[in-house]
Amino acid sequence: MRHKEPNPLSLDDGLSASSMLLARGHSCRGAFSSASDILAAEQPTLLDPVLAPCPASPSGLTLFRERHGWCPYSEKVWLALELKGLAYKTVLIDNMGGGRPDWYRGQTPQIQWADGRTQGESMDIVKALDAEYPASRPLYPPEGASMSSVAQMISAFRQSFPSNARPSSRAAYLFSYSGPLSRSDFEKALDATEKLLAQHDEGPFFVGRELSAADVSWAPFLERYAAQLPCLHDGLLPRDASRWPRLAEWYAAMDE
Repeated sequence: MRHKEPNPLSLDDGLSASSMLLARGHSCRGAFSSASDILAAEQPTLLDPVLAPCPASPSGLTLFRERHGWCPYSEKVWLALELKGLAYKTVLIDNMGGGRPDWYRGQTPQIQWADGRTQGESMDIVKALDAEYPASRPLYPPEGASMSSVAQMISAFRQSFPSNARPSSRAAYLFSYSGPLSRSDFEKALDATEKLLAQHDEGPFFVGRELSAADVSWAPFLERYAAQLPCLHDGLLPRDASRWPRLAEWYAAMDE
């Protein structure tokens, strides 16, 4: 993999944005990495206020996301932008290290639209991207049964993942406020996810053959689980096709 010394105001190290997800410890491959028709024509400009000053209000479509790539909520919007093939800038916000710029207000992620408006809440942003850029790849289907299915699958996440888990950005749904979650907590979450995926026989995604906003909503957490759960509980493998065949099929489809 080719690297060159980056300019902090315009990072171009030969990596796609989704490859940078991998470099930061994520494993969102396949649909998020290899297809050239998905990625924006030009790599997004990356601005890091910790390394060099950047304008308080960059022009054009801009994603403000957590600096280290830990935050799954920032990743949802990042993935959506890549899937839709939109040209955008990225401003990295240091939420943990004391380098948060004085001019930034609110949580991450946020999006700044081309007209200067800003918006927060990851899935609200994902839905708004469809409305703002209707000519790009849709992540929400037209109104109807499919639209309802996408909304239901997004909503089902809260009922499926451990209810006593902390939705933190660094270790999302891995620990309770009193300590690590039990193996059975994770197994119940994976069982529930398997049942949801089985509702659409045509598969392999959450609402059938087409990747949608439902997959964008779940992917950051399921990809982290695939990497993290085997480290917490020996032999607990979310990709185990003998126990969770539909979930394994989903992972495989995301890898293709």
